[in-house]
Amino acid sequence: MSRRTDFLQMRRRLCIWDLEPKRADALKLNLERSLRFLPQLDLVRLKALDDPNLLPCDLLVVFATHLGEEELIQWLTGFEKRMAQQQTGIWIPALIMNASEMNRVVEVLEQTLNSNWYFDLLHPDHLSSLPVRVANLLRMHDHLHELLRYEKEIKRMQSDISLIEAELKALR
Repeated sequence: MSRRTDFLQMRRRLCIWDLEPKRADALKLNLERSLRFLPQLDLVRLKALDDPNLLPCDLLVVFATHLGEEELIQWLTGFEKRMAQQQTGIWIPALIMNASEMNRVVEVLEQTLNSNWYFDLLHPDHLSSLPVRVANLLRMHDHLHELLRYEKEIKRMQSDISLIEAELKALR
């Protein structure tokens, strides 16, 4: 099976965290319905960020539709700090559903560039881009895992080379 086919066939675990679980609306329903139509995804509902069901997770989808622009920027900063506490290896990317127009894009851009974490903000009017956004975040996550595997293999090979060099030196 080709690498491309392997990627398409892999099951992915998406965790959904609703910041306002008691409030139901059409936006949440539409997003969740759209996610259910995407292939090879297992959806897991979380009650909080520290929910024991979070790990393993390939993508975290957050319903933050009630946050205004100012609140969202502040929440993102706190959210990143909380995510850092949850992570042991490669960070889980996040797709955050929010209706803010993001007039203060420079602040979010600077924060994003300084971050060690991938996330995307999805405006409800752009729900049609959901499959591409999900695929991109999943692919970035996979690439990071692949780089980590390469790094481990290179370290193992360097160790093997050092051992061989030491054995050659001992034979002389």
